[in-house]
Amino acid sequence: MSLPDDPTEAVRDRVGPGGFSGYVAAAVSRLEIDRLSELVGEMETAGAAPADLVAEAEAAWPDAK
Repeated sequence: MSLPDDPTEAVRDRVGPGGFSGYVAAAVSRLEIDRLSELVGEMETAGAAPADLVAEAEAAWPDAK
């Protein structure tokens, strides 16, 4: 899958020769940050995890502390 011509050309016009990949990589990094932010928001809405689930997770990954 590729981007339509207009956005691709707009990026190339903005960053110049050789800057396309870096621009796209930065955009993908931003997407990951946005997704993590959404996850944190969902976790805050859900509240604290039940103690039994926390204990189960800690038992599964004892070296995580």
